[in-house]
Amino acid sequence: MSLVGDLAARAHSVAAGPIPAAVRTATRAHLTDAAGALVAGHTSLHGPVERLADSLGLGDARRTAFVGGVYAHCWETGDIHRGAVLCPGCIVLPATLAVLPACPSVSTEQFERAYLAGYEVALAAAIAVRGERLIQRGWWPTALVAPLGGAAAVSVLLGRSQASTASAIALAAQHAGGVIAGTTERADGRHLLSGFAAERAVTAVLAADAGWTGPLDILDDPRSPIQRVDPEAGLVSGYLLPETSLKPHAGAKHLQSAIDAVLALRGQVSGEIERLTCYLPAQLAKVIDRPPPFGSVLNALGSAQFVLAVSALRGRCTPADFDGGTLRDEELLALAGKIHIETADDLSAAYPAKWGARIEITTASGTVHAERLDARGDPGSPLSEAEITDKFVTLAGGSLGEEKARAVAESLLHPDPAGPPSTLSEYLLPLLGSPSRELRADTLVPSLDGAVPAGARTGGSS
Repeated sequence: MSLVGDLAARAHSVAAGPIPAAVRTATRAHLTDAAGALVAGHTSLHGPVERLADSLGLGDARRTAFVGGVYAHCWETGDIHRGAVLCPGCIVLPATLAVLPACPSVSTEQFERAYLAGYEVALAAAIAVRGERLIQRGWWPTALVAPLGGAAAVSVLLGRSQASTASAIALAAQHAGGVIAGTTERADGRHLLSGFAAERAVTAVLAADAGWTGPLDILDDPRSPIQRVDPEAGLVSGYLLPETSLKPHAGAKHLQSAIDAVLALRGQVSGEIERLTCYLPAQLAKVIDRPPPFGSVLNALGSAQFVLAVSALRGRCTPADFDGGTLRDEELLALAGKIHIETADDLSAAYPAKWGARIEITTASGTVHAERLDARGDPGSPLSEAEITDKFVTLAGGSLGEEKARAVAESLLHPDPAGPPSTLSEYLLPLLGSPSRELRADTLVPSLDGAVPAGARTGGSS
């Protein structure tokens, strides 16, 4: 079977088979985390993003996915799988929210199964094509590969056949793209990558519903830029969502371990910092070595100098610490100028399974050290339910209010599986625009090769 076919089979297996309780709990944690990131993005960018979405003339579902995708990755607070180098939540959540109005009878359990299926497809595909190989070439693996998971999740949620899901995955792969090369000091278009990726996931299902077919061998073709690396290897076994890291801090994953190490040393530092050295894997160091001045918030989000200076001075790194005033704060700029980025062979050898960091802080009193191979939120060091809730309140409290944000987090972490996903419909969908009228879950009719929507175009070629 093709890799696309294997991915479709995995999606439908997740949708129908038994799921361990621990995986269900992890799914709800990641759903809650992605929802908080989405609300934080809406708080910051809703004006310009909505105006752009309106000018693009996207239909309801595609517009919802695009807007939600931009919001969900705006502050880089979402989840990431280190081995796959992929951020699934910022694509899978907006894509599934976009079609939720077309599923009035879906239960919370069914939504969570589709959400989990999206993660499993996106992550398995990224591991097969080696996401770290793509990012070294300037491609963003999330933009290239996560839409496959988004398309699978949407297809499963709408009750499409396995054959239709496979075609949607193939179409999402065929239309892949997303480059992260180039500077961000005077450019903010990178914010849009996750939006277009989420929109592409929904578009792939729309196209499959209309009878268009994707090339099922697209991930096996030697000409494909996202070809699987080992043609003889099957999909990685086991659930991948629980192996996906949650970020406790705003900013690139490259720096989460370093932030933890700086925070651990704050109590040991007395007097003015003379030098702060951050050792990182060579694969990460060059990307985030961005000394002051900081030309934009997006530039600061990926700057080790800015992020570590904020963490050292304020004891935190949240979206609230990236306003224009902070970018020009003289004390912060002075400290950022004393931060130096170096590489370490042992950390480089452990990448991408480990995104570790080593910190040295020197003052007049001497030098203190800290090392973190795993950040808080990584597998083996998971965030507690209270920490996930507190993070949600930090991200969503500005829009929802602290009390309501805490209640929303609690309802996402402890839903009624048999009831509707009303929390998503009530609190998240209104942030993303009008409900979808493009997709219906009840328009399937039998065909020779599986269910296709009534009135679908037939005879499409790959």
